[in-house]
Amino acid sequence: MQPAIRSTLLFLLAMVTTMQPVSAAEPFQVERLVAPGGEVVFANPDEKEVMHDQLTYAAARRAGDFVYLAGVETGPLPGEGTDVEAFKVQLRRAFAAIGNSLAATGADFSHVVQMQTFHNCHTKHFSGTFEAQIDSFVAVKAEYMKPPHTTWTALCIDRHYSENTVVEIQMTAYAPKAAAQ
Repeated sequence: MQPAIRSTLLFLLAMVTTMQPVSAAEPFQVERLVAPGGEVVFANPDEKEVMHDQLTYAAARRAGDFVYLAGVETGPLPGEGTDVEAFKVQLRRAFAAIGNSLAATGADFSHVVQMQTFHNCHTKHFSGTFEAQIDSFVAVKAEYMKPPHTTWTALCIDRHYSENTVVEIQMTAYAPKAAAQ
């Protein structure tokens, strides 16, 4: 991987660290780009410059009544632990970022209809077993996503773009525009 791309991806993980949860009481500045059938939505000012302009992808895109979220990488930043409790903190950071993207499109976790997770099953960046990784994920997911449950496909892979990624979380939401406004 080119050093510039690697440093940009590490920046994205760090950016997720500093994101504050969005609430209806605290509106935030959302930037939008018109796109065929909908719009690209940026929940954070750095998303447009780093994700869209440099890495050429959208973190969140609305197409009609559907919202598609690109994968959010989860893993330790420099100096963070690799144990179960540290991983749960990292997962909460990722779910907060996902919640921000959903809120920017007018959706929330109750609108999510499909989730895909890509787990690095044999990584030095998580010191527990794969079962502990899944158990941690299920526990943190339950803090953000209530029944009725979404569909979920979990895949075990051997590498992510960012070397320290343990799991990447991708979601699709159904949030009709009328309900999202």
